[in-house]
Amino acid sequence: MEKIIPFKKADYSDDGTHITSDKFIMELQTEWEEAFHNQFNPYFANVIEGHPSAMLRLTKYMACDEDDSNTDFGMELIDGEIDIDTNLAIEKFGKTQTVYAIGSQLHDDEDNPLFLIKNENLSEEILVLKYIADDEDFEGSETFPVPSGETVKLCG
Repeated sequence: MEKIIPFKKADYSDDGTHITSDKFIMELQTEWEEAFHNQFNPYFANVIEGHPSAMLRLTKYMACDEDDSNTDFGMELIDGEIDIDTNLAIEKFGKTQTVYAIGSQLHDDEDNPLFLIKNENLSEEILVLKYIADDEDFEGSETFPVPSGETVKLCG
């Protein structure tokens, strides 16, 4: 299940406000999640996937702190698959801190995160909201794979 969301750079101001609707990105996220749920009821989106350039814009618009130069939204797909261990290893050698998920705006809490995934095969002008069942992906684990003892940054 997936829903394509238009996400053109020209449609947003530098602070993440949608130019036509005058809504901030977080308000739009709520609308995106509602539209997904209405289309695929009873399911809720649990993934936002985007081209690295689109995810960079999302980082800028939703930055958790004032210094967004140190923050990077979305894990990399490794050979087309979600591989949290490799992403955590890459992050240890990088200069940025990866945000792996953001809190749902529809549920208004971090207990229902939207995991962030970069996919170079997608257009730079869209985001894709998806529902991935716990047993469908994430390398067969029962929940999103976070190795024990690791801290994964959530923003919401």
